[in-house]
Amino acid sequence: MLENGDGMKTLLRDDLASRPDGAGPEPVARAAFGHITDPHILDAANPGRLSFLWQYLDFPDGYPTSGRFRPHDVLTLHVLDATVRAFNALGQGPESGRPLDGLVITGDITNSFAISELDAAVAVLDGGSATSNPGGSYEGIQDHGRAPRALAADVWHPDPEPDNSEPDNWKKQYGYPTVPGLLSAASRAIEAPGAAFPHYPGFGNHDETGRFGGSRISGGERLTDLVRTGSRLPVELPEGMTEDEFWKEADGTDEDRERLVAAMPSRSIAASSTRKVFDKPRFRAALLSSGDAVDQPPAMDALYYAFDLSAEVRGIMLNTTSPDGGGRAVLDRKQASWLTEQLQGVSSTYHDDEGNTVTADVEDKLVVLFSHHPLRAFEDDASSHEDGGESIARDDVLGILTRFPNLVLWMNGHEHRHKVEAHRGRSASGGIWEITTASLIDFPQQSRVVELLDNQDGTLSIVATLVDHSSADDVRHDAGQTPQSLAALSLELAANRPGLDAGSVTGGAEDQNVELLLTAPF
Repeated sequence: MLENGDGMKTLLRDDLASRPDGAGPEPVARAAFGHITDPHILDAANPGRLSFLWQYLDFPDGYPTSGRFRPHDVLTLHVLDATVRAFNALGQGPESGRPLDGLVITGDITNSFAISELDAAVAVLDGGSATSNPGGSYEGIQDHGRAPRALAADVWHPDPEPDNSEPDNWKKQYGYPTVPGLLSAASRAIEAPGAAFPHYPGFGNHDETGRFGGSRISGGERLTDLVRTGSRLPVELPEGMTEDEFWKEADGTDEDRERLVAAMPSRSIAASSTRKVFDKPRFRAALLSSGDAVDQPPAMDALYYAFDLSAEVRGIMLNTTSPDGGGRAVLDRKQASWLTEQLQGVSSTYHDDEGNTVTADVEDKLVVLFSHHPLRAFEDDASSHEDGGESIARDDVLGILTRFPNLVLWMNGHEHRHKVEAHRGRSASGGIWEITTASLIDFPQQSRVVELLDNQDGTLSIVATLVDHSSADDVRHDAGQTPQSLAALSLELAANRPGLDAGSVTGGAEDQNVELLLTAPF
């Protein structure tokens, strides 16, 4: 059960600067914005998830779960909608009272790079009717449709068991509830109000297919494409076939794959062409329609851009996803050059590669960097020409950023946990604060509101406050579900997930509500 608790206190962190003694003037807010990351909008009934394969996996520690299935899979859109509503209701920075200048989403907007997931997310952000289940009613592994016991036992089924049949392991071993009508309620479209302020989406590794850069599409991907838009939901391997044989067959010809799909025991479901994979131009078009004015490179696959959070604060959104669709962070040399140019354009004083001070006749602005990945996700070494890469190493990424004293903050996600880290600058008094925010799909499903305050005493304060999307009072286990009650139920289900190490994702007090001091760059 969820319980409402007292709000967290704000912890002052002075890793990079100290506050002068004595009372100073009233701080002035230079910007305030909301930060959301990793919503992982999921078309949970998509047959392209190949969920029938889960019965052949060994689950860690005996828990009936894996990174592939969450009991709240059908509720990701409700969580994003509830989060947007929470920011709309908040409307301003809690410390300064400054109206929010924007809402920034740092990637993994979709879970399986499906058009249905992208369109649903954009509808919630822009406002309108939104659903991530293009089939209408739920037809998938969480209902009581045809499935072998080996699969059904390790999947939570919210509806009551038919004919007194044996409940799944989530209910038997871990006390997960029966919630009649949940799947039906979750499949209804949400009438979303949309964000009340400009919003700026970023690109994450779950939005990157790894297949549109000239690389060969694997047989497994072709098989998945064949299944994902079709009217068959496979429930197990063909009789007598092993997993190795299955993937070998998938690597064959188109005719081999068609025979394989036809041979798999399956359920009939509603087909949908919107479960197709989107490419980068499609994602970029959705971004442009949902964001405010941004400065982008002209290339249709350049998913990085700059924008003004306020008159005094410049935002820069990077694309740090690996083009092969993997989880590592990548900043290639072309984008690094663009980033340097963007920073030079708002920095009257900075350091060159050799550490020499450079001055320029430009208007100074504070800079906030956004990306999906944190610095920790970059590799120690630059990629080589042998592997076809042009990405730069972790220390080189930080080396670029610390050349510019007005780059004061880096916001990101990817790790599904809260983390706040200080990076010292090239001068003794400078530095960058890096804030990683947890995901919307996993516990604690929190976001942040961030305020940049000029203390007018030679220091800046970055005040970051966690935002909950729901209250324990909203949870329902009976009929009459609303979008808000479904979002609250998602949080309860995530909080009780077997094997959850809550401390590892929430972090300590130093990673939660914080005031981060640093020396003002000008």
